Amino acid sequence: MKNTIFTIAIILAGFLTSCEKFTEIEPKGRNLLSSVNDLDLLLNDPFPGFTVPRTANLTSGIYNTNLALLKNETVRTFNYAIIFWDERADRAALRPSCNIYEPIYSVIGKTCNPVIARADLARGDKQLANRYKAEAYVLRAWFHYLAVNIFAKAYNPATAATDGGVPYLLETDALSEPSKKYTVAEVYELITNDLNNAFKLNALLNEGINPQRVGKSFAYAVQARVNLSMRRFDQALIAARSSLAINSQLDNHNNMLIDYPVAGISPSPKGWARPRFSSKEDLFNTLTFATLTWFPPELLAQFDRNSVLYNYMPTQMNIPFAGDAGNSFFGMPGQKAVWTLGSTVSEVSGAGLTSVDMRLAEAECLLRSNDLPAAKEKLETIRKMRIITSRYAASSATTRTELFALLKQLSRSENFITFKDMIDLKRWNTEPEFAANLQRTILGTTYTLTPQSPLWNFPFPQNATSFNPGLTQNY
Repeated sequence: MKNTIFTIAIILAGFLTSCEKFTEIEPKGRNLLSSVNDLDLLLNDPFPGFTVPRTANLTSGIYNTNLALLKNETVRTFNYAIIFWDERADRAALRPSCNIYEPIYSVIGKTCNPVIARADLARGDKQLANRYKAEAYVLRAWFHYLAVNIFAKAYNPATAATDGGVPYLLETDALSEPSKKYTVAEVYELITNDLNNAFKLNALLNEGINPQRVGKSFAYAVQARVNLSMRRFDQALIAARSSLAINSQLDNHNNMLIDYPVAGISPSPKGWARPRFSSKEDLFNTLTFATLTWFPPELLAQFDRNSVLYNYMPTQMNIPFAGDAGNSFFGMPGQKAVWTLGSTVSEVSGAGLTSVDMRLAEAECLLRSNDLPAAKEKLETIRKMRIITSRYAASSATTRTELFALLKQLSRSENFITFKDMIDLKRWNTEPEFAANLQRTILGTTYTLTPQSPLWNFPFPQNATSFNPGLTQNY
C-alpha cells in the first residue's frame, strides 16, 4: 500500500485557512505551492471530515445516539428532527454549523482550488502538474455533486433550471466575498465542465496512486453518477462501462469473515469485516468507519436474508455492547448489538465510489432501456459475490418492477452507511414509477418519510448563511 502523507497535507491545509483567497497562498511573500511536488502533497488529503456519513441518520443507520433520551429531550435538536422525521422543526435554526457542509467545501477550497490555480505556474514536470490538476478538477466536480444532492433538490429536468442549488467555488473565488448560489442546472453544468476539463488534460493514470487519489476509473465513475442523476442514461452507461473497463473488481463477502472477539464468548463468533484500504472495489475512498450504529429493522429488511452481510453483521449477532451493563446503548429495549469490530478497523467508502456502484449504474441504465435480461445478469453478478455460497440461487425477478426492486435492495444493502443511499433514494423519488415512502419504528411509534418531504434537503448552516445572505434555504 502506498503511503498517503497525511501530516504534510494537514499542515498545508492549515496554512490555507488563513488566506484571503484560495489563490492567495503566499504568506510573507513566499509561495507554498511553487513546485509540482507541493501540489502532489496537497492532494494527499486524509478526508477526515467523512468518517461518519451524517446523512445516514435520515435514511438508514443511526449513529451513536441514545434514542430514548433524544425522543424525550425538552429542547429539540437537529438530530431529533432528522431521526424522528419531524418536518415542523426549524432545522436551519438548529444548525449553527454543519459537519457535512463544512468538510465538503473544505476539500474544494483547501485542496482542489489551490491545485487548479497553481498547476500551470508550478516548477517541475508539466505532465505531473497536468495530472494533479486533472485530479483536482475531478475532486471538485465530485464534492460539488455531493453538496448539490444533499443541500438542494434532486435534479429534475422539468425544474432544475429554477430549483435553488449550492455555491460552486472556483479557483478565482475570494473567501472574503459571498459566493454565488447557482441553480441545480447550473451546478450540474459546472460539474460537467470540470469533468470535461479533467479529461481534456489527458494526464490521469488509470487508477489513483493510492485509494484516496484520483484516476480515470473514478473520473468515469463520477461522470456516470452525474449522468444518472440527469437521466442521461445512454451517457451514464458509456461512462460506467469505461470505469469498469479499468476496474471491475468484486469482493467475495464469503472470504471477508474474521473472528469477532467478545469477552466471555468462546470460540469467538465470525463477523463480516472490510479492513481499511483492503478492498479492490474502491475507486476513491474517504475512510468511513462502520461503528456504533443502530440499523432499524426496516433497513435490515432491504438485505437478502441469505447474504453474508445480513447473517454476519454484528448487529444481527445479538452480542451485547461492551460496558452496556445489560441496557441498550441506544436506549432501545431488546436491541443490545451495535456495529463494532473490536480491535479491527472495518470501513467503507462513505463519500467515495466503488466498482459495485458502476455495476449498479450499468444495470439501472439497462433496466431503463428495458433490456431486462441484461440488467438482471448484471445484478446477479453482484449477488453471487454477496450471498453465502451454499445458499445462492438466482432471483425470480423478471419484470421491470421486480428488477427495480432487486436493484434497490442491492443498492441499499451496499450503500447503507454512505451518502449514496440518500442520494439514490432522493433521485428515484423524483419519478412516480420509483418513488416510495420510508418508514421506521422507534420505541413503539412508526414514522414515515414521504418522497415530497422537505427533510430530504439538508439546511445550509447559520455560519454560512450569516456570511452569505444570498444562500437561501432550498426547502
